[in-house]
Amino acid sequence: MKKKSSSVKRKNLKNSIFSPQIRNKRIKKIYQRFEFLIKQKEFKGFLVAVSGGADSLALAYLSKYYQIKNKDNNFHYVHVDHKLRDKSSKEAGTLKKILRKFKIECKIITWKKKTNTKKTQSDSRDYRFKVFEGFCKTKKINTLLLGHHFDDFQENFFIRLLRGSGLKGLVSFYNYRNLQRNNINIVRPLLDFSKEDLLYVTKNTFNFHIDDPSNRSLEYLRSRVRFMINDLKKNGLDQKKFKMTFENLISSNNSIEFFVQKNICENSYISLSKNNNKAILSLKFLRNTDEIVFRSFTKILQDISGRYFPARGKGVSRIIYQIRQKSLTKTTIGGCVIEKIENSVVIYRENTK
Repeated sequence: MKKKSSSVKRKNLKNSIFSPQIRNKRIKKIYQRFEFLIKQKEFKGFLVAVSGGADSLALAYLSKYYQIKNKDNNFHYVHVDHKLRDKSSKEAGTLKKILRKFKIECKIITWKKKTNTKKTQSDSRDYRFKVFEGFCKTKKINTLLLGHHFDDFQENFFIRLLRGSGLKGLVSFYNYRNLQRNNINIVRPLLDFSKEDLLYVTKNTFNFHIDDPSNRSLEYLRSRVRFMINDLKKNGLDQKKFKMTFENLISSNNSIEFFVQKNICENSYISLSKNNNKAILSLKFLRNTDEIVFRSFTKILQDISGRYFPARGKGVSRIIYQIRQKSLTKTTIGGCVIEKIENSVVIYRENTK
């Protein structure tokens, strides 16, 4: 029986529309790393985020091949049409047709914003994650795959550097290779590979991708940073040197995180339930160094609110200062209410008390 099953499996792979590409050494190396990473944990079903760019299409290819190889039908492919550009709906339709030729059924979800307010990239990002979380819950799957790559990670580092981020902010994106929010695993299995690598995969599989002109517009900080990094590469910044520096930063960050967790465990009480997330902080919570308190407070806010992205750093620092100066009574930030009650600070989710 085992021999027969193995024979059938090889036959399915041989007849797969994707089988010629996997014999390419470069693509095979990327696939093997992808397969290793998503086999590391107990994942129950996958949502593959497909923006239509070269990186997300490479992710779609790798996911589909994994799906065929492992006979796993619990894969879902979703594209969110934000309608930020006039051609976005037409591009979404083309994307759906091309993926269908490769036996990938991609669900298109359109953002129908009721108000006339201007849609921003930040709004779109928040909406997209809400869509993904809702989809995962509906389908009862627990893993979201995103196509972020090394270039995204490097750009994010310099963006945060220009904004004056601290150590945690500088290293956080790489630590987001695999995290969990609202019981959903958010996995970025392609962070070890460059944009060039993923363009190569997409060109040799689908030979198609959506080119978003905003990626080259100097109106956006990310585009300006991208050009800056290209200049730095010409002056000696390579991937190996960047990673070496970054690993040193991660080591320092991990040391601080030890004391952050210690502060949370020893000086706070946290209760997480379906409709009543709450945290109570003792006065000792605030007697640690500024960085420890800031990180601990931010982490608790994120856990209580259930939001994917943390509250703004300036707002968090302002509230900590007010608590220490005994001038805070009640305020809100990051989807949470913060209230000073006697000798404790109480934090709970907005609109739930």
